[in-house]
Amino acid sequence: NSNISAVTSVRSIARLWGGMGCIERWTCQQNNGDNASSTTSEVTLIAKQINCRNPTSFGDRRKASSYDVEANFYARHALLLTDICCQGLHVEKSSLSSEQTKDCRITIIMSPLPNPTLYNISGPTSDAALRSVARLHAHYWGEERSSKAVTEGGLAPQGTYWYLDTRPDEHDNLSPRGLEGQLKQKAHVLDQKLKQHAYQTIVHGDLKACNMSLANDPRYVTLVDFQYAGRSCCAKDLAYLFVCGMDIEDEATFEQGQERAYLQLYIAELQARGVADHEAPNLEELGKALDLAYCDLYRWMCGWGIWGNSFFLEARVQRVLDSITTED
Repeated sequence: NSNISAVTSVRSIARLWGGMGCIERWTCQQNNGDNASSTTSEVTLIAKQINCRNPTSFGDRRKASSYDVEANFYARHALLLTDICCQGLHVEKSSLSSEQTKDCRITIIMSPLPNPTLYNISGPTSDAALRSVARLHAHYWGEERSSKAVTEGGLAPQGTYWYLDTRPDEHDNLSPRGLEGQLKQKAHVLDQKLKQHAYQTIVHGDLKACNMSLANDPRYVTLVDFQYAGRSCCAKDLAYLFVCGMDIEDEATFEQGQERAYLQLYIAELQARGVADHEAPNLEELGKALDLAYCDLYRWMCGWGIWGNSFFLEARVQRVLDSITTED
């Protein structure tokens, strides 16, 4: 911001995964006006300071790449989505390379969240989260717009952090027997079905409660942490939100009606945000896409660690895999 005249204090508020930097809260002095009689005021900015030093492991390279994606999001996309994300104010990248070291540094300066980050997602907040996810998806809905956001906008060719191509170790960890064995065998089939699905968009890729804050309009949430924003089937975001984001207490209530109501709300918000009726998801087909996404998510979880609302996943995934086997 050209009106910022000084940074008066800096406070670290979070460390990044893998020791790759930190998030800071800056207190700044802002000039109000452009003449001798102008006044000053205090403003708060958030700075994400990233230092990807010599990433060599598969996981570190994935993280380093994700920070570049996030920088591109705030530099090129955030201004068009200010009702659901923080405003990107400044992005700076620098890269130093030698025979021994490859050092990439990124600074992302953004506006602060309107409210504290969430600890849980339930009740009306669940609806708010779905509306914001639909708002994001609607902006990039379809093959053309989602592909352009990758090729021209610098977002990831594949969104999320658990897609099959980036998780070979977890795939190798799967048991060859039982449900895990079936997931291991069908992993590439599931992956291709999702990659080729008609409902392509840009997904957020990490819809946990701590990556959200209630927006100024409480019907929505503000999303942060766009490291894994990229092209994918919309159902991947929904599956992760339902399993790893929301607090779901009753399995039967969720599967027998609540899930369907959430999908209906999501479709309605897509249409309200400009997705034409003939392009919007059909409820039945979206449910099928969600089943594939549950399987894809559970495949990664079984190789990495199971958490969240996993109580309904095993039986659900088994039914889906059985249906795929029948189709084959």
